[in-house]
Amino acid sequence: MGAHATARHCPQCGAPFERAVVEGRERPRCPACRFVWYENPAAASAAIVLDARGRVLLVQRAIEPFRGAWALPAGYQELHETAAETAQREVREEAGLEIEVLELFDLLRVETPGRRAANLAVYLCRALAPTLRAGDDALAAAWFELDSLPEPLAFANRERILAPLARDPRYLRRLQAPSMTSPTRSAATETSISYRDAGVDIEKKYSAVERATESIRSTFTPGVVGDVGAFGGLFDLARAGVGQGLLVASADGVGTKLEVAKRAGVHHTVGRDLVNHCINDILVQGARPLFFMDYVAVGTMTPEVVSELIRGCADGCRENGVALLGGETAEMPGLYKPGDFDLAGFIVGIVEPAKLLDGSRVRPGDVVLGLPSAGLHTNGYSLARKILFDHLGLDVSDRPAALEGRSVGDALLAEHRSYLKVLWPLLERGAIHAMAHITGGGLVDNLPRVLNGNDALLDRTTWTPPALFRYLCSAGNVDREESYQVLNMGVGMALIVDAAQAESIVRELRAAGEAAWRLGEIARGSGVVRFTR
Repeated sequence: MGAHATARHCPQCGAPFERAVVEGRERPRCPACRFVWYENPAAASAAIVLDARGRVLLVQRAIEPFRGAWALPAGYQELHETAAETAQREVREEAGLEIEVLELFDLLRVETPGRRAANLAVYLCRALAPTLRAGDDALAAAWFELDSLPEPLAFANRERILAPLARDPRYLRRLQAPSMTSPTRSAATETSISYRDAGVDIEKKYSAVERATESIRSTFTPGVVGDVGAFGGLFDLARAGVGQGLLVASADGVGTKLEVAKRAGVHHTVGRDLVNHCINDILVQGARPLFFMDYVAVGTMTPEVVSELIRGCADGCRENGVALLGGETAEMPGLYKPGDFDLAGFIVGIVEPAKLLDGSRVRPGDVVLGLPSAGLHTNGYSLARKILFDHLGLDVSDRPAALEGRSVGDALLAEHRSYLKVLWPLLERGAIHAMAHITGGGLVDNLPRVLNGNDALLDRTTWTPPALFRYLCSAGNVDREESYQVLNMGVGMALIVDAAQAESIVRELRAAGEAAWRLGEIARGSGVVRFTR
């Protein structure tokens, strides 16, 4: 009947089951009364629980199968329980711990010899207390580092659940950051304004990408290198049989910075923003940009505005030695309101395979350097507009003292920097192990994309965020941890270099007019950013 079968005799008449084809599939059937036993899987739940240090909870099984092996707390769903409630109950019973269920991590089909097959819902959870107490069906309960798991592990927990978790540090950050779900309040104001309050839900963005990942992967041809989630997509011409070298491509937009541009009546700068953003996204993989294309969408055609948008793109391309091949201008009155417009860009560059920066050169002991941003660049504008325009009632022409002489419009429209010219000499001689463009997601989300499973230990006292960031965080009472995930906080680019060369690289950059500084260092870990101060 298969390894997971649970019934050998008919529950209606007691006769032994036989195997017969029913509804196109072989199933247990009673030869006497014709009762059919449908071998449906049971519903089960497992819990990934992390403590404040990022350690995962495992229990040592006291029963078969896998007696003596370690596993995630898990069990079958009971009547009148939701799958999430099952996870909470199992952790309580096996480890004596109360947890908060955060989100669904994965859905798996599990078949274990001698047991009924199960559809397993795996939940990400946060421990509400550190103290553990092994239950009746557990020999022990303990916290383990993800890179120091015990042997043996039961139920393929390592391969199917814990290894994917360790490779994707976003989940760890969510579990280790209670403030992301419960923003702190300062005494200055009762109102704490978050990115979600401004209409942007970062977690839903991640969820959308995760849902689409398999569809994207299904299109991969032999030339595709790497996976979803890099700053730029990679295409190997040699693998595709059409040439040599790795093409690096990226697409992006300017976001709601366009709303500020409309308020200020300044349209050409956002074109330069767009080009520079796209250049930086492929630069971090060691690529030299080749050509750029733009996409402009409007509600009603205003030639003066459209020409200024495209002029900005052309200026940005010319300054960086990039060809503007053309693009698309679309008038869509049924989709955009009169006066509304959107702007997006697409860039392609090239890198020699030996010079590709993919994080593989990053090692513990490396040093993280920071290069300053010119302002918000092209991210965090929904939050900034919420604070400055809606909460404070300011306009683009206002000059609050906190902005140190700049108008709101000037501060918000400061152009997104291109780091191509200042960093190219370092890239050409292989002095950089990895780079991260600090855009949406801030240091917290962007650095882990290149850490190669290591941690970045950053010291926030090594630099002072510019006036605009301090003003936004103070006026909006933005939670400190969220600010480093939503905003770049004055760091536009992060470099990871060999410790022995770090000081000389800083001196070289400063001699070239770049205000570089040491942000922190790389240490063994699970691929996350940790702030030491």
